[in-house]
Order: sequence, then structure tokens, then C-alpha cells
Amino acid sequence: MGRTMKDTRLDVAGLLAHGSLRGTTPLYLTPASALVESVVLVSHLEAIQRVRPNTVVVLSAEMGSGGWLVSAALRHAWERRASAVVVAGSTYSSAVIGLAERLGITLLAAEGNPAGVALALAAEIGAALSVMDAELARFARAVAKDSALPDVLKTISRELDGVSVSLEHDGVVLASTGTAPRDPAKVITVDVGAVDASVPSALTARLPASGVLNLRLVRSILEVAAPSVKAAWLLGNSRETVRAVPTAALARLSQGQGSSGKDFEEDHRHLLSQLGWRRHERYAAVWFCHSGLHTPANDLTAVLRLLWRKVSPRSPLAEVEDGWLALVPAAHQAIAAQLELRLKTRLQPSLAELGLVAGLSRWAYEAPPLPSIIQEARLAAVSARSAGQGTVLGFMGLGVTAATTFIDRDALALVAELTLPRLMASPDREAIVAAVASFLDHRGSVSLAAAALDVHRNTLQARLGRARELGVPLDNPSQLLSVHLLLDVLRAAAPGKQAFKDPYETRKDSHEFPV
Repeated sequence: MGRTMKDTRLDVAGLLAHGSLRGTTPLYLTPASALVESVVLVSHLEAIQRVRPNTVVVLSAEMGSGGWLVSAALRHAWERRASAVVVAGSTYSSAVIGLAERLGITLLAAEGNPAGVALALAAEIGAALSVMDAELARFARAVAKDSALPDVLKTISRELDGVSVSLEHDGVVLASTGTAPRDPAKVITVDVGAVDASVPSALTARLPASGVLNLRLVRSILEVAAPSVKAAWLLGNSRETVRAVPTAALARLSQGQGSSGKDFEEDHRHLLSQLGWRRHERYAAVWFCHSGLHTPANDLTAVLRLLWRKVSPRSPLAEVEDGWLALVPAAHQAIAAQLELRLKTRLQPSLAELGLVAGLSRWAYEAPPLPSIIQEARLAAVSARSAGQGTVLGFMGLGVTAATTFIDRDALALVAELTLPRLMASPDREAIVAAVASFLDHRGSVSLAAAALDVHRNTLQARLGRARELGVPLDNPSQLLSVHLLLDVLRAAAPGKQAFKDPYETRKDSHEFPV
């Protein structure tokens, strides 16, 4: 729409060259030609205080007869950011023209009655607006033909000479097209309305600050396109819901403990076949969930599905209990690695802003049963919560440490308070906790534990003896796992190294053993 957008954009220079202002005499012209969106004929100064920006102020013949009235009109018009001031033809002093120059506002003198200039200019503005209305009607018909959101955005961008157009949700770009300006941009935003979410979404255009686009027309185009954008978004989301049915159904199937993948596929072979899942095919599972323990009230499914298209548009995203799930074909390990990389590079910032985390299953040479990879992805996502919003975590790098994710550390600290009261009350508690925890970390090796703590082995042995005196059960193998968990929590909560003098500490270069 480049030609029409520029032709319907009226400015002072164009109107002077071949428009309704050709019959006026410039007394002063600003270096930059101002836009013209309206015209007003005024017969008293107070009327100028009500005009809108980008208005040509035409003074009646009576007002333009006195130099002081013109000076006052110039000041009022400048305050209202008027495009120009037109006065009756006369000989004006250099002081009036100098004032227009200092204020930076165009001053024109009409050869005849200024009212004729106002009428001619009003007709020209009306004609331009009628052309604009016709163009908007044509554009509305064109954009209504598109049913897919990417096509709708492309149609809008083409209409705006290829500028950047995006659909945004709470500042997160869900979909975009066009070329983003390199120089500072003029941003025009139109509300699209809520789509399965409590936070309204917006249609945004970013225009070059140095461009010649008609900003008023740009906003009108976005307003006309907003219903089509919302309709395409809703239609796309409903289609994705239908496509995601097999994934959602698979998420509800469970594999019994101890049963093999072969047993699972045999038990559900007819259902898996009807849902479209192929036996022995490798998939990578991706699970999204909220980073907090409590799920926000707003529904992010429609938003997350648009973001997911940036990662794997052919794999539907299903809304499941406690999150969202997608299964991506991954015949080779490189495909699974690329999937994790795309999640981190394309979605991580958006996930952080939305308060979400993501988990991925691991890739195996022998295709694991589908419920197993779903469980891996979910465990990885839950484990990612402790690392903060936006975290993308793969189960491959997590392994058995995923178990610690589900430990209630506050509950363990309470257990320590109740079951080890003498240790918790001891002034040398931090040193004893660190010693015993390190001892257990190193599978009962005094030498390795002492080296890790940078103390003499005699010092470590003394601390272990002190721990036994304080009631820590180090000689019962069935209780060592629980002791290790308790002390690990206490060690993590310690504010720092102890400030007191440890009576059990022996220098590494000493051979004395404290009694």
C-alpha cells in the first residue's frame, strides 16, 4: 500500500506545490514540512486554543488585519502544534515574520478572502480521507481472506510497506513478520483482546522514525486488522487442540512399575495405533510447567502454542494435567540435541517472562516406551523449578539427582530439630555437620573427607566421635541415608564457617591427638 499511504498523507509543502494552498504567499516556511490532518477557520483567539495538532489555522479577514492579533494567534497555534497559520494578504512587519521563525511555525498570506482557502483545504482533506476509507475497506476485504495467523500478519506487513508487525502478549512476542527498523522506531500498538488469557494481547507495528508513513493510517490499518488477527489466533488454537488429542490421551496412559516397554505396547497396541503412534519410533518429550508451586489463574495454552511454533511447528502441544506436553520425532541423537538448543535460544527469555520452565527427556539408542520419556520430561521440568523461571533442563544431565527435587527441606530441618536436639544445640554444630556430611559424601573415607575439608584426619576423627556423643547414629547402616539427607540440609543452611575455636581441630602438620 506504499503509494496510497504516501499520496493520502497531506503536508504543507505538497499543498503549496499542487494543492489548495497554491494561491497563498509564504511569509515564513519551516525547514520540515508539517503534516496536515484538518483545517479550522477562526474569528477569535480563544478558538485557537481548542484546535488539534496538525491543523492549519486560517484567520478570518477581520483577525488578520492587525499585527498584534497575528502575533497572538501565532503563539496560540504554536502551543497547539498547528501545521501553519494563514492570514489575509497584507503587508506584515518583520517582527511578525521573525516571531513565526522563532516559534518554528509556517506563516502564509492569502491573496483573497482567507475563508475561501479554508473551504478549498477542507474539501481536499475530505477527499484524502475518502480515499483512505476506500483503501481501508479494500484492506479489510483482503485481510479477511486469510485464516492462518502468519498469513494475516504478512498481509498487514505488506500493506505497511514491509515494516515489522508482531502479535505480543504482556511484552512477549508470540509471532512476527516484516523487517524491524535499524534506527529508533515509532511503535504503534492496538489491543487485540484476550484470547484464553487474562492479560490482553496487542498487535504492534514498528516503523522507522525517519519514514514517511502516515501514522494515522497505520493505526487505522491495525485497528481494521485486529479482529482478523484474533479470529486467526482462535482458529489456529482450536485446530491445535484437535491435533493434540493423541498427545493428551497418551499422557493419561500409565506404565506399571516393573513392566517393560514391550508389555506396555502390547497392552495398548490398538489404542496406540488408532492415536497414530508408531511402535519402536523414537521421540523426545518436552514438558512445560509453571515455575511456582501454585498455578496462576490465567490460561496460557493459546500463548504457549504460538511460542512452541518457533521450536517445532509440526508437533502439537497438548494441555495436560499440571502443564503442557509435546512429543517430537527424534530418530537421531542430534535431533534431540537441536531440540534442546532451540528451546534455550528461542524460548528461554519468553518462558522466563511468563513464569514457566521446561524439561526434556533423554535420548536412548533403544527406543524407550512413550510413558517413560513423558515421565522423564515431567521430572526434569519439576526439577528445573529450583533453578528459576525460564530454566530449560534435560533429564540426561539430571539422572538420579532428580530425587532430591522432591525432598521437603523444611520438613527435614524440622526432623533434625526433633531427632538430633543435642547436635542442634551444640556450639560446634556447623563443624560437626560439615565433618559428618563430608565423611558420608566420600563413602566413609576419613582421608578423602579430611582432604576435602582441608583438615588433619585426626581432626576429622575427633569430630566424628563428637557427632556420636551428640546422638548422630553413624554406626547403623540402615539409618545412614537419612542421616546424610538431614546433614546435607543443615550444611546447606549454614551461614558460613564457624567463628569459634574448634577444640577438636589439629593442624595438618601436627601429630598430636587432642584428648
